[in-house]
This record gives sequence, structure tokens and C-alpha cells, in this order.
Amino acid sequence: MLKWNLKMRLLFLLYFLPCFVSAEINLPLQAQLIEMAKQDQAVRKQLGDAGWDKAPKELHAKLSSVDHQNTEKLKAILSKRQWLTHAEVGNEGVGAAFLIIQHSSDTEFQERMLPILKRAYLNNEGVSGQEVALLTDRVLIHRGQKQLYGTQADIKNGKVTFMPISEVDKVDERRAEMNMPPLEFYKKIMEEMYGIKDHPEIELN
Repeated sequence: MLKWNLKMRLLFLLYFLPCFVSAEINLPLQAQLIEMAKQDQAVRKQLGDAGWDKAPKELHAKLSSVDHQNTEKLKAILSKRQWLTHAEVGNEGVGAAFLIIQHSSDTEFQERMLPILKRAYLNNEGVSGQEVALLTDRVLIHRGQKQLYGTQADIKNGKVTFMPISEVDKVDERRAEMNMPPLEFYKKIMEEMYGIKDHPEIELN
């Protein structure tokens, strides 16, 4: 009986597993999400090149417009489903959708999506620990509370200033749990990214 059961299990894998593996990614939806993310990043690059605190009002208005349009498009996509999986749009598509949520000015939308993204992370559905940490901190700051992971900072007068962090002496422990680098290293990444200070040991792709 044991051999028969084993044989049946092998047959099940041979006949049915390919069906699961060959599930096709929704390429049009993936492409739409990636294009939205490209628009998000393009306008932020323009702001970065101009200097966030020195850029003209028109550029900041363009950023607000892009974020609003992307938010509304994503809401329309999610009206037919709770969330997106990597099986449906690939990790690139999931990452693009997260980026739009993270940069949305609709705080109610962010709060509503946070527990859904946490579940996706725990179920290994394409959401990373860092992404959960970013949105968690964003929601906490909007609520007027201290952040947990130190992902939120202001760039003013050529300096990175972190918003208040709860139990800051434990922040690196919490970051490690989410597979994130220590806060000091993260600060260096931000300084390199925004052209504040050069750190030769850090390479940004």
C-alpha cells in the first residue's frame, strides 16, 4: 500500500504540477503596472536632479498629479481583486504596485492596503519585508505616531533627518527581522541617492 500511494503521488505530480507551473502571467496588466512605476520614478528623478527642496513648484505639482493618477488606476485594478500575486503579474508587477501605494497621497488607501500587504509578505507572495516596513512607517507617521523601522526621513538643507523612531535603540533589531540593513547604512544610501554625500563603498544601480 505504501508503494502504491507513493506511485500515485508521483503520478499526481507528473500530470498536475505542470498545470500549476505553466500558469501564465497577465502580461498586459504587468506592463500597465510597470509603466505606472516608470512614470513614478521618472518624475522623482527630475525632482532629485533639481534638488527636492529647490525644485520649481511646477515639478512638485507634476509629482502630485502622477501620484494621484497612479493611485486611481491602481484602485480600479484592485476593485476586481484584493491584491496581486507574483503568479499573476510577476515580482516586478507586484513591486510596481507597491511603489504606487507607498507614494500615494491617499492615506486611507494606504491604511487599508497595509494588512493585505502584510499577509502577502507572510505568505511569500512577492511582497518583501522592506516594503512592509516602508508602508508601516508611512502609515504610523500619518497617524502622528513614531515609526518602527526608520524608513521615513526628510531631506532639508543637504541633510538626512529621520522622523521620530520608537525605541530607537532597538530599530536595527526590527530592521534585521525584515531583512533590512542597519539604520546607519540606510542613511548612507540616502545620502548617496540624493547626492548629499559620496560613499564610494555604496553602488546604486
